[in-house]
Amino acid sequence: MLIDSTLREGAQAFGIYLGGGTKRRMAELLAATGVDELECGWLGQEELPGFLAWARGALPRPQEGGPFLSAWCPCRVADVRAAAELANAGLLDRLSIGAPGSAAHREKRLGLSLPEMAARVRTVVAAALEFGVPYVSVGLEDVARADADEALELARSAVAAGAARVRLSDTVGLLTPLSTAELVRRFAAELPVPLAFHGHNDLGMATANAVTALQSGAAFADVSALGLGERAGIARLEELAAWLSLRSGRERAGRYDLSHLRALSLLAAQAAKAQVERSRPVVGADVFAAESGLHVHGLLRDPALFEPFAPELVGAARRVCVGAKSGGAALNAALDAALARLGRADGKAQADPGLLSRVRELATRLGRPLTDSELSRVL
Repeated sequence: MLIDSTLREGAQAFGIYLGGGTKRRMAELLAATGVDELECGWLGQEELPGFLAWARGALPRPQEGGPFLSAWCPCRVADVRAAAELANAGLLDRLSIGAPGSAAHREKRLGLSLPEMAARVRTVVAAALEFGVPYVSVGLEDVARADADEALELARSAVAAGAARVRLSDTVGLLTPLSTAELVRRFAAELPVPLAFHGHNDLGMATANAVTALQSGAAFADVSALGLGERAGIARLEELAAWLSLRSGRERAGRYDLSHLRALSLLAAQAAKAQVERSRPVVGADVFAAESGLHVHGLLRDPALFEPFAPELVGAARRVCVGAKSGGAALNAALDAALARLGRADGKAQADPGLLSRVRELATRLGRPLTDSELSRVL
């Protein structure tokens, strides 16, 4: 299951400011994609109550296939009391409480010993439930650098107080797939509640670690559009949703509607004042474009030879172009398509012996594949 944190983790990233209209459009696209939970912000955020009220009225409810609405808060009684007011008003389904999992975070940020931290977790979780929060998740921050036994003690304290989920947070992105698997398997074996995984991308492994966590026993993974988040961000929604939807023989195959991912990614890029890289996995403009001879020849025989899924699944279209790297088969196919689009089709095109050389020469001079009109001019 995917917990989308674009509106919380993504909104916390340096230089990113999500206006009300952008947040609402993102939420609509996320709900249409089918994310299981929408982390809408954090307690203390002025616009959170109003946004939750809008989301509860505008988005499908969980029983209708819509996302659960959640928010994040630190491990403090005052914050869970404020969250309970939202929950009791019917606006908040779940609350994620952040608790330092490593000794460094526990001692330097809060000045607490392990027993004191465990006691605080028990007190805050119990208070949240007593105040009326229906579902409490406790996130162990910096768990990758924590002593595993100490982190497990905190997790057990949360569960004993009534937490419904424990979230393992690789706060500075130090885990690898192998160490993620080891960590998740140990916690899954020793805890009676579902696990979630929140992985940062400081070393470029967030999405791989999130996939590994789900394969190793985690029930949830945190994601955001384009991976937006603090520093290098977190696991990428578009990549994890595609993997979950396309893996064969698994119970959640087809769970997510990937056709909204491109629009969502463009919106996220606009908020981040950035461009979606043309070769970005799943949503890049050129991930279904081909020019080289071997690649194009294979696509003409069977697109599945060089494509993991059909471009239509993500709202894209295949593009076969000719240029300096093309062969005869690609050129003939491009001629057919180009002439048809220009209204000059009169049977199968066959390139004359010098045409391929002229195409390659022009493409080399321009430094890119040719457009249809450029191709027609060298005929």
